[in-house]
Amino acid sequence: MYTKQEFGKALKRRIEDKSSISSIASWSYSLYLDKDVEQDLNNIFLAISDMEMGQQFEYTYEELSDIADRLIAGEDVKL
Repeated sequence: MYTKQEFGKALKRRIEDKSSISSIASWSYSLYLDKDVEQDLNNIFLAISDMEMGQQFEYTYEELSDIADRLIAGEDVKL
């Protein structure tokens, strides 16, 4: 099962590589479709994938980095 920590680390790598917001959103949605995960994580996948819907839904790289750090630390993250 894919964990929050694994997702946080993968998200952190994409942020450090300066992947586009659109690319991060698409990647998150593909994980939602393909991974067997904890329910909380599905909600995070969807919230991040919503960034493709427009600027009002986008998180900044700083916000995404904070989300990733909190996931890596095992914290509950509500988006």
